[in-house]
Amino acid sequence: MKTKVLSIILACAMAMGVLAGCNSSKGGNSAPTHGAMTPSEVPTTISDPVDYGTDVTPAAGTADPAGSTDTIPATAAPTEAATPTPEPTPTPEPTPTPEPTPTPAPVPTYKGSLEIPSDITDPIDKIEYIRKQLIANKDYYDSLDNYNNQTWCFKRMKDHSQSGTYESFKIADYNSCYVDENVTDDDKKIYLTFDCGYPSKNTEKILDILAAHNVKANFFVTKMYLEECQDYARRMVAEGHAVCNHTVSHVDLTNMSVEKIASEILDVAEYFYEITGTEFAPYLRTPTGAYTKRLLTLINDCGYKTVFWSIAYGDYDKNNQPAPGYVTDHFATYHHNGAIALMHNDSSSNVNELDAVLTLLEEAGYRFALLNELDD
Repeated sequence: MKTKVLSIILACAMAMGVLAGCNSSKGGNSAPTHGAMTPSEVPTTISDPVDYGTDVTPAAGTADPAGSTDTIPATAAPTEAATPTPEPTPTPEPTPTPEPTPTPAPVPTYKGSLEIPSDITDPIDKIEYIRKQLIANKDYYDSLDNYNNQTWCFKRMKDHSQSGTYESFKIADYNSCYVDENVTDDDKKIYLTFDCGYPSKNTEKILDILAAHNVKANFFVTKMYLEECQDYARRMVAEGHAVCNHTVSHVDLTNMSVEKIASEILDVAEYFYEITGTEFAPYLRTPTGAYTKRLLTLINDCGYKTVFWSIAYGDYDKNNQPAPGYVTDHFATYHHNGAIALMHNDSSSNVNELDAVLTLLEEAGYRFALLNELDD
């Protein structure tokens, strides 16, 4: 019996030794033996290389990092089922508010009257009354059309019919003219007009030639001219010529304010009355022939008819005068009944050929008229 118990104990002891050897070979907690793996040689557990936020799986058919020609099969990375984001409900477009129809600004109407009261008789007082009326109504004048793309331009005719015109609008509607349209074949007439923008001693020679032919002419004078040629102006009046308005300083009036235009027209009128004791004939010529509806309206309201021309040539440049004979030939080619001829007082060519021109026109049956016949 004792022998049997000892055998059982011995068998159990042997079994426990075998178990202890197995645990040691697996590297448990016992010290390593010769030939066993060191800690650095122990295989490291490789974690899952897939980051579910970024696909790092190589695409099928690409070479591995070692350069192998083998391909790495594409493996779809597992993804979490994403909860679909609901589409935003579209915001309806706002219904556009219609633009209000602009109400046209009322066109200013003329306040007061340009008719001079009967108790105003002095010429200077009349001029000042007109000036005040113009300035008081500047909004009305500034509402008028002030556009024109050219100065006065006319069309010459070689058959001695009246010159045509390239007028931008019908100037006759604005108390303006460039020719006498009411002439008849049994009363042929020409209006000689001389622009006196700048002082010139040639005026005296022109007056002498006109006197020799007993011819009356029309002179448009500036204040610049009058300040140095007062004696010539007085002689014009004394010899029966018409002396008319050509502004103060011979500048383009179209882009000026109402106040400035009034000064350009009315200041020279006052000055002329002061030095001669007479009023201008009621005619005005704009410097350079500039004109717009606004300007012609203002001139008319100052009491003047605007006068352009149907015969003209390049005599205005003192340093570049027409060749000898040109002026006479020009009148011979383009004269016509009712013509308004533009000439300049400081032209040497006009002085040299005026006698021949007058003789030519007299022989053609013309008489020379003053501008007041335009209104007969």
